[in-house]
Amino acid sequence: MTLLSVTTYSLGVLYPPNLYTLIYPREAPPSPDKGSVQALKDAAELERQLWELPLVQDLARRSHPLNSDTVPANFLGPKALSSSTSTSGGSSDEASGGLGLEEELTHYMARPYLNLPESFSRHSLTAGLLQGPGRMAIPPLLFVRTDEKAITGVMHLGRSICGHDGIVHGGAIATLFDDAFFRTAVANFPARIGVTAWLKIDYRAPTRADQFVVFKTKVDKVEGRKVFVSGQMEDAEGNLLVQASALFVQPKYAHLIKSEEREKHFLNRPAAIARTLEPVGENADMH
Repeated sequence: MTLLSVTTYSLGVLYPPNLYTLIYPREAPPSPDKGSVQALKDAAELERQLWELPLVQDLARRSHPLNSDTVPANFLGPKALSSSTSTSGGSSDEASGGLGLEEELTHYMARPYLNLPESFSRHSLTAGLLQGPGRMAIPPLLFVRTDEKAITGVMHLGRSICGHDGIVHGGAIATLFDDAFFRTAVANFPARIGVTAWLKIDYRAPTRADQFVVFKTKVDKVEGRKVFVSGQMEDAEGNLLVQASALFVQPKYAHLIKSEEREKHFLNRPAAIARTLEPVGENADMH
């Protein structure tokens, strides 16, 4: 056994590859410009990888499809999985992804941050600044439980939202949890609007950049204008990265800032689901 092989083995034991790349991440090229040929190519590749994840394939088969009237074709996913015909029409088999039994569908799919007016997105952290190459190059894919009390969201986090190079910034993770929790809570407010009262984050492991992560969030309790939520973030293999909980409150002045455009964006319901849910009136309970 040579000195080189002994040294290499010893270094591998003392500094495993995962630990080494955590401390000394590989240099990454700068992100391409938004809208460039390379950016579009990278996004298409990430979209392909997204729909090949086992979790996504499993949930997609049990979900109402994305609405082709509001989601661009390049984000609808493979037709065999997402049944990309519009949910505003078609047979029960078409609307159920080929399952044939409406009651077997446990979720509906949604893609946030699409079709937002420029006047809104340009001033939004999650819908504007965090979108694009090196950040969130493709919109998250959400699987919303049909009772709208739990969401599983899959998103890709790029290299340009790091604190330590190669590790996603903890503040960015907190921001994404705040957004995910609000989407989970919003349908449970009388006026469909709320604000964060508190947010608790427990970082269990470093979140590496350039990977898909899974947010799992749920409503724990509803008390009038208060909605308590909790959840966790995992990597694509199911390893726990972050746990969190939060309280959202519907403000007493909610009727003054209620916006149909904002409500439509955050609820993001396909037509098949929207028809089964009771609309919220102008004089929603404000107690």
